[in-house]
Amino acid sequence: MCEKEDLNIGLVLQYQVAPKGTIDADALVRHARDCGFRGVSIKDGDDSQADALQDACQKYAIKFCQKRPAEKLISPDVLAKLIAARLDDMNIYFEVELNQDGSINSESDPAMETLRKWIDRFGHAYYESRADHEIKADEDNVHVFYNAIAKYQRYVFIHIPLENSIELKHVPHVEEAAWIDTRNEVEFDQDGDHLRLKLNRKADSEKFSVYGLRLQLHRPEDDLGKTEY
Repeated sequence: MCEKEDLNIGLVLQYQVAPKGTIDADALVRHARDCGFRGVSIKDGDDSQADALQDACQKYAIKFCQKRPAEKLISPDVLAKLIAARLDDMNIYFEVELNQDGSINSESDPAMETLRKWIDRFGHAYYESRADHEIKADEDNVHVFYNAIAKYQRYVFIHIPLENSIELKHVPHVEEAAWIDTRNEVEFDQDGDHLRLKLNRKADSEKFSVYGLRLQLHRPEDDLGKTEY
């Protein structure tokens, strides 16, 4: 993995160069950036190719990372791997193979497109997420994170199937709950630190294996009255 302590990187796209293959460093880095990756690395390339990729990363403000063991980007459920990495407080590397002419092997296209669309909707929350070890879910497919920037927010990522409702324990007072991508509010009931969320998600043109909720917790300033001028 990339620097473990710098979780702002989150996603690294590792390019595996074909034997005697060429690369277009600028095109590869732009592709990674446009798909939501914040880091790029190279495997099996020569020194000049690594240097070119590093220069392109600097040009497009993406982190150049050292190569590491990586997940092949051909998995039918890459989103589950994203969440698993975040739970372990680690960045995740996805690897794609390059053809000899430097183009990306098409076997990665479906998973890459899924990842790109998901990051477009949920990426800002994913990058801000850090594992919350206090709040507990009754369901194994529900994972809770806190917002590293706004500590009064919690993110709840849910792997399909979406049930009618989910229950969380040890939850501070919640003011509002909504889907991250659509901002549509979610009905909830809270009894002390026990929270029940009704997953009334509307039909969507895009189908994902993981969806996310944002919980807005109560803040001390919420108790302040409106300032009169």
